[in-house]
Amino acid sequence: MLYKDLISIYGSSLAGKSAPKDDPVWSLSWSEDLQVFREYALAALQQAKVYLLDHLAASYADTLHDSMQENSQDDSVAAMAMLGEVSLPERVTWVEFEYRALVVARFERASPSTAHYDEPVGSGVRGYLIDNRNSDHLRVAMFSRPEGSKIMDPICSLLVNRTAQGGFDYDNIKVDLSRSMVNFRVRIGDSKEKIEALRGLHLIDTGADLFIPFALFAMLVSPDLGGIIPAETDTFTAKDTKTARKFGKSWILGAQKSHLTIRIGPQAAAHMREKQQRLEFERQSREERSGPVRHWVSEHERRYRDGKVVLVKGHHRGHIPDPSLPTRVMGPKPSVTDFDLTLRD
Repeated sequence: MLYKDLISIYGSSLAGKSAPKDDPVWSLSWSEDLQVFREYALAALQQAKVYLLDHLAASYADTLHDSMQENSQDDSVAAMAMLGEVSLPERVTWVEFEYRALVVARFERASPSTAHYDEPVGSGVRGYLIDNRNSDHLRVAMFSRPEGSKIMDPICSLLVNRTAQGGFDYDNIKVDLSRSMVNFRVRIGDSKEKIEALRGLHLIDTGADLFIPFALFAMLVSPDLGGIIPAETDTFTAKDTKTARKFGKSWILGAQKSHLTIRIGPQAAAHMREKQQRLEFERQSREERSGPVRHWVSEHERRYRDGKVVLVKGHHRGHIPDPSLPTRVMGPKPSVTDFDLTLRD
């Protein structure tokens, strides 16, 4: 779990036991800003209610996002706003899912978010730390670890301001840039333009998948749980705890001992099957409307109203049919051709 790894890395760094190969940010560019952020993040992670979505549960929440976008008349409305006022289950929450499995599922179901890609783009895992303890705003930090990469602190976080009534104002979001991560990027030789691009990309990625934890929170309080099944699971094993006591790893002993693993139930599974069947039906419909099967057109004259005559040379027309698909032969309509079936001498 990314949650466990963050606890371990942040706890070790603050205790002065961080290995450079595991934590290059701390080793290369320690600063007071980095120290303050990690002290905050470690304390928040230890207090957080932890949710781990399996790949089907994350994909299910994501299909709800697609459905809302399809039915929305206003593209400018934030996805979370479509859910209405969502009550967060705890003052601090952590929601984690496998990002690679999510992008593959998006690509397979032809999600609008993959319209400009030829293959699934993205890897690793993602986790959202959602802090609701401030009376002025909601703080959202998205942690990402692509496959084969080390854990990096987020380059920025979102601050969602509150309305006068205490709800969330999704049209009034501020960006809290991490000075320590900017310093780290400068230290390893990144240009100003690259750092700005990374900040913009992280901001987009954070907002794009923020719907998933909010959809989870909405389903947790619905009468039928929205088709999901939460199950309590140990986060740290007895061996982990024993080792932490032996070597004085208080940051592990102070963390949550268990988390809720979220899986889908029959209702959600039925929804996803129906979604897949509808996509398959639409795909077949598009193929049927894609024009005639490839055939030869003989040389002929084309006459226009203005009297012009053009000789059209023989050529092929239409598309080559998929050999795996059955060929459907349709005869002429009765209203078009009338066959004479009378016997002749």
